[in-house]
Amino acid sequence: MGGAGSPGHRRVLRGRTGSHPSAPGGTASRARRVALPPQSAPEAAGPAAAPPLRPAASLILISRTPKLRVLWVRRAEANPFLGGFHSFPGGRMSPEDGPTDGEEALELAMIRCAVRETFEETGIFVGVNGPKPDQAARRLLREQVLNGNAEFWPSIERIGLSLDRAAFRMSGRWVTPPFSRTRFDTMFFVSELEQPESPDVWPGELSSGEWVEPDRALRLWEEDRVTLAMPTLHAIRVIGEGADDLPARLRAVPEANGVPSRHVILHPGIVMVPLRTETLAPATHTNAAVIGDAEIVIVDPGTADSGELEALYEVVDGATARGGKVTAVLLTHRHKDHVSGADAVRARYGAPVWGHGLISDRVRLDRELRDGDRIELKGPHRRRVLALHTPGHSRSHIAFFEERSRTLCAGDLVSTLGTVVVDPPDGNMSDYLRSLDRLRELQATALIPGHGPPSRGVDHLLAALLEHRRMREARILSALKGGPMTEEALREEVYRDTPGAPPALAARTLEAHLERLVEEGRIRKDSGRVMLAK
Repeated sequence: MGGAGSPGHRRVLRGRTGSHPSAPGGTASRARRVALPPQSAPEAAGPAAAPPLRPAASLILISRTPKLRVLWVRRAEANPFLGGFHSFPGGRMSPEDGPTDGEEALELAMIRCAVRETFEETGIFVGVNGPKPDQAARRLLREQVLNGNAEFWPSIERIGLSLDRAAFRMSGRWVTPPFSRTRFDTMFFVSELEQPESPDVWPGELSSGEWVEPDRALRLWEEDRVTLAMPTLHAIRVIGEGADDLPARLRAVPEANGVPSRHVILHPGIVMVPLRTETLAPATHTNAAVIGDAEIVIVDPGTADSGELEALYEVVDGATARGGKVTAVLLTHRHKDHVSGADAVRARYGAPVWGHGLISDRVRLDRELRDGDRIELKGPHRRRVLALHTPGHSRSHIAFFEERSRTLCAGDLVSTLGTVVVDPPDGNMSDYLRSLDRLRELQATALIPGHGPPSRGVDHLLAALLEHRRMREARILSALKGGPMTEEALREEVYRDTPGAPPALAARTLEAHLERLVEEGRIRKDSGRVMLAK
């Protein structure tokens, strides 16, 4: 879970959404593939309620032996929520962690949650009184807990262990911003180990864990080699300045006191700024991005609401106050939830607006971008942005790839909240699949989607999107084996697995699939009915 730094933080707490990790050599390792969120968009744009907050806890575990270090873990790239990010151990509260009525009871339950999650994820016992079991007994207990055959707290109490409440200091409370489909209200605690144990991370939600010196962690982040969850970045920066009075120093920013951040720092000079827009649910926000240090580009300011644009201006003004200059506003495609703020941003910063020529009926363009154009950005981290014409969702679609950090601004080719709508004639399914294949060839290591949280598990995510479309086409062909069908009957059968999908949008995406299958000669249409070609 963890890290943030400047005012921009994104919860990185995991919610248990599938099988638990298993011991190496065990029988039930979690599948190493992204699970796409269910498709559940309503028919029209409009305000959607923010998902409810789930109580969770995270443990900032430090040691001064032989030097000051902190324990961090890396989320598996296949994890659909912030896959590939580094964070701290932690997770969602379980009923066994205790009652939550009243502040004292809630804090105690959150401590118990942090202890349990740290054990489940790393095998390390923290803050317990009594003789700890040997490695074999510890491993057996961990397997039983993760497989659901035992509960952690009753199990350790039976062997004479109890919680050492004094070993934990409350160090902040972070709330996931409302643009995420999965949201947590997370308490962070600091605890110190005199003799640090090596973490034993089993494959599943996490891919690795280690003790790291704060300076080294920040250097890896500065070099674009790791991506830190926002609370993690904040905590590591604070710990890097020393371990004295940590709880108060960690709580010294608004975001550590329950104020949701308005932006997410992926790398130095690469910031995602979700803006509330008139978009399709389940999305409530469209992701703008600010790329660069001295020379800056702004991607997809999707709202004309001046109050909402303040979140973007805060990031850009901070950069310009340090001597930066906005080189251009870049637009991924013509849809209003991606272009509506372009004129306001152009006026504020005197910056030209660039995009595909097909956008010009929506926004006055100062330059038409073409496939393969590169934008050089000078600064402490010299960056170069490659423009890629990637039709499918829209004929006007361009994805932007920052080559130094290998960060992909995917626009509406990708949503980490679910699948995107491909709506003919502007949308084309064959083009969409080719564009996804092209994005995979980039071997990007971080992705900013049009909607939803960012991801480091880029190839897993793109592969899952391609697999989902192949699955949908297989369902179409399977349904038609029973004979010709009307498009309405076919839609009902093909989307039987997603009852929440609104009929109008499902019908448009089905039409895109049918166009593709007709082009390939696999089906045909006749007198209002769809049938196999042979």
